[in-house]
Parts: sequence; C-alpha cells; structure tokens
Amino acid sequence: MNIRSVSRVIVCGLVLAFIGQAGGDQSAQLNSHRVFKVGVLASLTGSWSSLGQNTVAALQIGEEQLESEAISQHGGYRFHFFVRDTQLDPSRALDAIADLDRRGVKIVIGPQSSAEVAMIKPYADAHNILVISQGSTASSLAIAGDNIFRFCPNDTREAEAIVAFLWHDGIRTIVPLWRNDAGNNGLHDSVQSAFQLQGGTVEPGYQYEATTSDFSVATGAVASQIDNLIGGGTDPSTIGVYLAAFDEVVDVFHSAQGNATRSNTAWYGSDGVALSAALTGDSTAAAFAASVGYPNPIFGLPDALQNEWQPVADAIQARTGITPDAFALSAYDALFVVQHALEDVGDLRNFTNFKTAFVNEANTYEGVTGSTAFDAAGDRLNRDFDFWAVRPQNGSYGWMRIGTYNNGVLTLF
Repeated sequence: MNIRSVSRVIVCGLVLAFIGQAGGDQSAQLNSHRVFKVGVLASLTGSWSSLGQNTVAALQIGEEQLESEAISQHGGYRFHFFVRDTQLDPSRALDAIADLDRRGVKIVIGPQSSAEVAMIKPYADAHNILVISQGSTASSLAIAGDNIFRFCPNDTREAEAIVAFLWHDGIRTIVPLWRNDAGNNGLHDSVQSAFQLQGGTVEPGYQYEATTSDFSVATGAVASQIDNLIGGGTDPSTIGVYLAAFDEVVDVFHSAQGNATRSNTAWYGSDGVALSAALTGDSTAAAFAASVGYPNPIFGLPDALQNEWQPVADAIQARTGITPDAFALSAYDALFVVQHALEDVGDLRNFTNFKTAFVNEANTYEGVTGSTAFDAAGDRLNRDFDFWAVRPQNGSYGWMRIGTYNNGVLTLF
C-alpha cells in the first residue's frame, strides 16, 4: 500500500466523536471500545516529505497494533487519525490545527518543522490542544508549561554533536549557509555559539529564504568568503561549510558543484537532510554530497534496542519505500505514550489531568527509540546522535551511517 492509499484509508476511517459509556461503573467503561481522535500534521507532498510519509505509516502501524490488542481484550483504546498535508508551510499548519479544533481534536502529532510549531503554538496553548512534534528542534521553542512537547532533542544538543565532529576533523573556521526558518535559524545560532565556545571562528555565511529556488547568490557568497579566508592565510583544510537545510539541498548542491572552491571544501549538515530520499534520488547532488564528506547528525536509534525498532522500521519502509529515521519512530512511540496517559485518566474531559498524565508517562516510558523522558521544557532529554553521509552504493548513491555521538563521545566507523 503506498502512502497516498494509506492516507485515504486513515481519512476514510475518521470518527466524529469520542466513543465511550456516558454512565455505568468504572469496570463497564474500561471494557468499552474507546476511540479517540488524533490529528496528524505532516509534510506529505512538500519538502521533507520523507519524514511526513514515514510518520503517517509509523502511526498507522502503531494504531493497528493497539486496535488488535483492544479487540483481543474486548476493550482498550483505539485511535482514528485526521491527517493533514502541511507541505512544511506554517500557514497551512495553522489552518489545519484550527480545522482539527473545530472537529474536537485535542491531540496532535506533528508538525515536523519548528517554523510550523512556532506558528501553531499560540493556538494550541489557547485552545487546550496537546501538540507532540517528532521533528522540531528550535531551542527558541523550549518553553516550560506550554502545550508543545517534542519527542526529539532540541538544537543545542545537535550543535554539541556536530561541533564535536567539526573539531575532530580539524575544522577551525566555518562558513554557515542556512534556510531562514525557526528550526534552521536555531541550528545556526546553536552551532555558532557552541563552535565559538570551543575556540572556533564563524564567518557571516549566508541566510537564504525558504522560497529560494536559484541558489547561485547563496553559494557564490559562500565561495567568496572561503576565498577571502584562504587569501588571508587560513589553511583551506581548516575551513568547513555548515549547511542547515531541508530537501532544497538538492538545488544547493546543483549550484555548488560547478565551483572549485566549494567543491574542495568540506561540508557538514543537519537533521533536516539526514536520510533525505530527495538527495540520494538526484545523482548530481548526491555525487557532490559524497565528494565533500557532508556528515548529517540526527537523533540516534540505540543499537541495544535494534531488535525492537528494526521490525517497526522495516514495516514502515515496506509501506513507503523510504528508510525511516528516529524522528519517524519517535512518532510511533508517542502514540503509545498517549495511550498510556489515556489509560491513566480515562478520557479527555479534563485537559489538565490528561496533560499531566502524558508528561508522567513520557518520563517513564521506554519505547523502541529508548527513554522518552522530557526536560523541564518538554523536550526529549536524550542527546545521542547518529551521523549519516551519502556514499556510492551499487552503482548509485545511498545513505550510510558513519558515526555516533553518545554520552558526549564521538565514534566514527
């Protein structure tokens, strides 16, 4: 079943109201089939659609497992999803959550980008909607007490990992190139701070708009700054380009590959591109990525739990054809934390009680991605990362895991 048919099945299976017993004793209520509405905000056809498609598949697989358990137990909790394709557009995300609110949805999984989360946050806080993002990392959104929870570490932790890699490679000066949105701005700021704290130098670089399609000015600015550094006596081997982007990386690399300065400089990436199907699907961009190194850190999957997450990952890939990452698998874990919280409180009539139960369950849950415990701002505590890079594979290009950053220790394979 492809992702479009998955979405049709989910949308056609919607229920319009919470189903449960209005009266009767507690045991009777616990034996009833309880169906809850969950909104899903994901980029299915826009940039970073690989994560959006895998998120929907992961949630569908989790719901199928919960439904099977509910049937076997003659009770339990089940979910039906309202899926909305945001195309990574903050305004679409805001329209979607307002529509979900009108339909009585109080639990939303996604959106995946920080720009979208920033846009919907005021609405979610004002209307008692619990938002669980699987991919937002902007530290500017690390706010205690709000209704935003993130099942991935924020950008300060990712910065720690990529700076360790940069320093290991002997990079002492970086020229940043980054997309102008909340998540990638946050990555730029956190990497700059961490790199400078380490003793490195950060050049002005270039910030491009999310609507950019011609990257000649952006990559030209990067090349000019690198040339100026080299002309001033900086060793070229100590200079790196740090790129914080999404699937537009394909166009960035198309623009970059024709220039010797850019092609001879090491490049480093971010979670928004790690495992991107768009990049490996374009031979020109993939060849450039492979030639300049281009390691991308992403929230890591624990090797010790591979027997648990691998079957889920395989099932997701069977549906979408895309290798899932920890972001997608954390959405799967999030659904089970929601289920446990609902078991604790019974329903959603008291939002405060449900929110408290959700936090308590997340802080003790061990899922396929490991501990889902939060910090004080509702972001995932885990700071372990995997590094992925594009490499030649069987006459084409594919993603290869080339290292880890666990408990503050960088290990390269």
